[in-house]
Amino acid sequence: MSSPRSSAPPGPSQVTEEVALQRLDEAGALLQREGRYIEALECLERGLVLRQRLFGSKSEAVWSACKAAGELCNLLAMTYLQKEDYGMVGELLKKAEILTERDPAGRAVTFNNLACFCRQQGRLHASLTYLQRALAIEQRLTHVDNPADTHLNLCAVLSQLGRHDEALQHSQAALQLLQDELFGGPGGAAAAAQKPDRIAVLAIAYHNLGVEHEFLLQFTASLKAYTKGVEIASVYLGADHGITATLRSSQLGAARSIEEAKKREQLKADERQRKIEAASTKAKVSMGRR
Repeated sequence: MSSPRSSAPPGPSQVTEEVALQRLDEAGALLQREGRYIEALECLERGLVLRQRLFGSKSEAVWSACKAAGELCNLLAMTYLQKEDYGMVGELLKKAEILTERDPAGRAVTFNNLACFCRQQGRLHASLTYLQRALAIEQRLTHVDNPADTHLNLCAVLSQLGRHDEALQHSQAALQLLQDELFGGPGGAAAAAQKPDRIAVLAIAYHNLGVEHEFLLQFTASLKAYTKGVEIASVYLGADHGITATLRSSQLGAARSIEEAKKREQLKADERQRKIEAASTKAKVSMGRR
């Protein structure tokens, strides 16, 4: 921490800076409410400089401002990622990484966003590294908002890398965390119904689980996962929701895969039986010639 501030009355310069800081904070809050986030970030950054001068670079006021600016950088970065403005995304996430030095939860969010950035550019190994770093941070924290999301991102990247056993483990971990998040607290299913966005994530987690089982040729387990996902999505999101439709399509595909696998096994069994019968007939003919 910085040394205590002097108890002497503030000079004119300090009073002016404090007034300027207050105005910047008010302007920044207004700009955020209006959705003008880039301008709001500029206010936050200017306010951060003033706080460093007024309170010291290691003061709680500065770290609190860093946290707020880091959150806004992450929000903006994901907005620009949707627009594929990679230059702006890289700049914002670089700022976020610096600003979250003393904010572990914010740093984990930043690493997740960096992972999404790298994945969208096809840099899968870099994406995996950022996700592993994010998970390592989250495992040290007593509370994490949406802890399942890092596991879901890991599942997606590992699947793309062909590492389906590991992807399956992360999809299972995500499901457990989502079940606890949505149904483990007071209110149960009624409370979960008030969180459609998180229910959608749960349904996607069941879809991911089914996909990984399919890659591992575990068709019965895959069908079970898709079926559970359809149930959840139908009840909480509606039968006509896009996620419900996707899961239902995957469910039908898994059922067809099981039937095809059964047919292949039956054909193999029939072929083995024909070989046995042919060998038996040949043996009888051979014995009859003696």
